[in-house]
Amino acid sequence: MNIYYDEKDTCVAFGVSKLAAALRGRGEYVLERKLCCLAGEVGVDSIVLATDDGDAEAFAINKAGKAINVIGSDSRGLMYGALELAEQIALDGVDSIVEKTEKPFLAMRGIKFNLPWEPYDRGDVFTKNEEVCWDIDFWRRYIDMLAVNRYNTLTFWSRHPFHLMFRLAKYPRTTALSDAELEWNKTFFRELFRHARDRGIDTYIITWCVDIIPSVIEGLDLPPHMADMRVSHAVRQESEPIKDYFRECVKTLLRTYRDLTGIGTSASEEMVGESKLREQWVVDTYLEGVKMSGRTVPFIHRTNMQSGKPVKEMFADKYPGQTYISWKYSNAHMYSHPRPIFHELWGAWKDVTLDDIKVTYTVRNDDIHTLRWGDPEYVREYVTRMKEPHVHGFYWGADGYIWGIDFQHAENAHKRWTYDFERHWYQFALWGRVSYNPDVSEDIWQGHFRTLYGRAGDELCAGMKAASKIVPAVSRLFWVNYDFEWFPEGCLSGRGFRTINHFVDGKPMPGSGVISIRDYAKALCEGKKTEGITPRDIVDELKRSVERATAAREDVQGRLAPEEIDGDLECVLLDLEAWAHLGTYYENKFKAAISLALFAETGEEAKKAEAVEALERGRDAWAKLSAVWARHYKPYRMTRTKMDFGWPLYTDQVERDIELAKEFKKES
Repeated sequence: MNIYYDEKDTCVAFGVSKLAAALRGRGEYVLERKLCCLAGEVGVDSIVLATDDGDAEAFAINKAGKAINVIGSDSRGLMYGALELAEQIALDGVDSIVEKTEKPFLAMRGIKFNLPWEPYDRGDVFTKNEEVCWDIDFWRRYIDMLAVNRYNTLTFWSRHPFHLMFRLAKYPRTTALSDAELEWNKTFFRELFRHARDRGIDTYIITWCVDIIPSVIEGLDLPPHMADMRVSHAVRQESEPIKDYFRECVKTLLRTYRDLTGIGTSASEEMVGESKLREQWVVDTYLEGVKMSGRTVPFIHRTNMQSGKPVKEMFADKYPGQTYISWKYSNAHMYSHPRPIFHELWGAWKDVTLDDIKVTYTVRNDDIHTLRWGDPEYVREYVTRMKEPHVHGFYWGADGYIWGIDFQHAENAHKRWTYDFERHWYQFALWGRVSYNPDVSEDIWQGHFRTLYGRAGDELCAGMKAASKIVPAVSRLFWVNYDFEWFPEGCLSGRGFRTINHFVDGKPMPGSGVISIRDYAKALCEGKKTEGITPRDIVDELKRSVERATAAREDVQGRLAPEEIDGDLECVLLDLEAWAHLGTYYENKFKAAISLALFAETGEEAKKAEAVEALERGRDAWAKLSAVWARHYKPYRMTRTKMDFGWPLYTDQVERDIELAKEFKKES
């Protein structure tokens, strides 16, 4: 098979490398040829990759006899066309190639990656990833994975990255590194940004604004107390030397790293005063720093703790380049409801003409960090709901987790990967591929599952889809806004384990149409008709999800011999079993909460007895969940909740719920 392409185009060359590998995997002899050598008629068994006009990042695959043409509107589109062709060949063979045309559904399809150096918080997530995030080989593999899955944006989030990236001519003592250390770092960052560019991925450095570190305070000859977080933030915010320092940092960052696409920040954390005062600080530092750099780069401006109006009027309307205004789309819980409306409920765009702005949504997974997740239907509905003329796209990630080195998994016989994103490949693939094309067939995912897991593939794919509905159902009925307040995978918050009393009084997700447990119980007792989704509906959904996930797992285990279940397949089956036990636990905890709410209204002791029985069933499910976890996972210190994660660690709290139910009092 002859492949004609422009070998100097690094994006296309990457796509061709995957295409050639797929062809060789099917026994084809592959000869790569320069596009400039193409003359006259293309012979049979040839693939020609070339660009033509069209929508950005779009491609078309056409067949002409035995010759195949891949046409891309640009380098990224041509790379995606090559990747699509490679996937078709890998899954179905050369003779099954299908003509198709695709273009991006969302223009920005990105990742939020919190860097572990000078982290804004503490925990094993950051400390165990410090070393790997200095390893360029990790980044090459991670970025290659993103490109294959049609991501085109990678945002690096940092409390304060500048002292690691350059030495300021004006304030040289703010960087404590030696010249040799700094040169190593600069080489690393240049290679990182260049590799992303070569894979069609835009890169951004995004900060939490005025956050600063003690060594910089010392280098600016400022009093040490100005770095103390207990000191009023206004002290740093009003400091002219600190303002000038940030201007110099922005200018130097953009001049030093030409392959860095853009930057971003917000007028929120570590700041005081009303919104316009905080926004003025961003204007005086970041906007001026960009102007001083001589580069015009896109800017992502977060709206955390403010609305979009001051951002547009004070920053975006004055910024020389493209400004993307960002909003937390599902707050901290992307795995809750596929149609969140917080931007409407909280007035994100109040008094803002949406025709004049471009929005990028921050999508946060601070819900599920251990078990595998994958529900194509959920992602499709989530992404398509997001599409509006003013929406440029999104980037997703976590504030409390890094999918870097897989530090959670025990080093047992079935662990045959290194990085966490490899274990969670399906989650990454879904969000990238579906945001590029929401109509991507579920047959594709089944094909990948068959490739990885053989004849168990179809059932595993179906089981994962069912299991992945559990946490969204839980958070629709028991909602808490922020990541440090609610981690549904562990039933944890920054204040500890969430008890049955919390569940009885819990509030549903705003805008989800779900009725609270208290309101539901009151309506039942008063004989009133309930409007919306009831707590029993959520319980039924959990039960169905558990049954389907369990049936899929048992079907696989019934059809395969024990020696066939090893490696990643064994791990997936254990995850499915864990999901089923977690779902059963929540099903019974919600049942108990409903019964206790009814007892509070009526005083019927039978309702309290029902609650105790349900919690005892939940305890049994938690014990099974803990046993599965112990077979292949290890405990770790969580970043946001400040709790140790590991289901066996909270067995006593699950047991305590039973006593709390027995002590529960009727409303007076």
